[in-house]
Formats: sequence, C-alpha cells, structure tokens
Amino acid sequence: MARLVLTQHLIDRYLSGRTFERVSAKKDIDNPDQRIAEDVRTFTSTLLSFVVMLTNAALTTVAFAGVLWSITPLLLVAAVLYAALGSVFTILLGYRLVALNNLQLTKEADLRYELIHVRERGALVNVRATSQSARRVRGRLRRVIRNSRATIGVARNVGFFISGYNYLVQILPILIVTPLYLRGTIQFGVVTQSAMAFSQLLGAFSLIVAQFQSISAFATVIRRLGLLWEEMDATDKDFGIVMGAA
Repeated sequence: MARLVLTQHLIDRYLSGRTFERVSAKKDIDNPDQRIAEDVRTFTSTLLSFVVMLTNAALTTVAFAGVLWSITPLLLVAAVLYAALGSVFTILLGYRLVALNNLQLTKEADLRYELIHVRERGALVNVRATSQSARRVRGRLRRVIRNSRATIGVARNVGFFISGYNYLVQILPILIVTPLYLRGTIQFGVVTQSAMAFSQLLGAFSLIVAQFQSISAFATVIRRLGLLWEEMDATDKDFGIVMGAA
C-alpha cells in the first residue's frame, strides 16, 4: 500500500507541467524512471523490515537488560560499549558503500538503457551501427564490473570485521563473570545465563553492525529519491513563480 501511494504520487508529479523535461535535463538525476519504479519498491520494503527489526530490538532490550544488570552492571555497560565501538568501526570501514551503491545503480541502469536502445533500433541499424552499439554496451558493462569489484572489496572488509565481532560476543560475558564464579558470588548456571542474555542484548544493540549492508543500500535509495523529490519541488516552485508573474 505504501509503495502504491508513494509511486503514484511521484508519477503524478513527474508527469505534471514541465517536471518531466526539467528532471530529464538534470545530469545529477540519472534514470528517473528507475528511481520511481525500483527505488520506491526498495525503500518501502526495506523500511518495513527495519521497523520490524527495531521493534524486536526494543523488546529484546527490555527483556534482557534487567537480567544482565542483576548479575552485574558491568555486563550491561560492556554490551553498550562493545556495540558502540563495533558500530563506529563498521561505519568507518564501510562508509564508501553508499556512494558505490549509488554508482552501481546508475551504471546498471545505463547498461540496461543501452541494451534497450539496441533492441528498439533492431533491423534499422546497419553493420557499422551494430559494431558501434556493441562497443558502447561492452564499455558500459566494463564500468559496471569495475564498480562492482570496488563494492565487493569494501563489503569484504566489513564482512571480515563483523565475523571477528561476532566471535568475541561469546567470549566477553565469560571473561566478565568468571571472576565472580571463582569467588563464589554466583552459581555456574548464572555463567551460561549471562552468556545467553549478553548475546541476545548485544544482537539488539548491534543492528548497525549486523545490517550495515542493508542500511547502506537503504541510504543510497533515500539519497536518490531525495534528489528526485527536491528537483520536483524546485520545478513546482519555479512554475508557481512564473504563474504568479503571469
């Protein structure tokens, strides 16, 4: 339903007045048709999944924060600090993904456009034109692959960090509560309970770490739709000024 409403709204604005001509002439608003059709779909579906994840994270925090605090406040403090540090390092390693994802969408759309252009011309092209079209298609494909390799490189580094981050999740609560067990302050069952609660709570705190690639893709879509929306607003404003002057 959200996709229907947003897509219809953008289509109406895109086709009204001179918006279509102005947006098409803007070099920084590439492939507006893709933004309206595919980016809106990605935006609405991803937003819904994030709402569900945030709700689950809030419920998990309420359920397990008190458990960790009752065992030792240090467990709760460690979970918060570890998740914060993990989020910061993940962002530092993967901040380029937003720009790379944006470029990837643009280059993929350019490749599709070139292929559609070849198909539409069909039998009207001669041998020379066909050769030129083939070179353009291969050139666009090379740009797609080159950007894709850069994206994979950044995602690989983020993935390695997340793997190490997840391994330490199992170790940290044991290191914190083991001295308490050795002193006889807590029972052995509390050690396993703390590890389970720590893991659950840290999962709630680590949404940025766990979902960073989805978040970066979501940020890319928001950026693309935002630029399109701003250009439409500018067109409406200019059109209103012209009408007022008339």
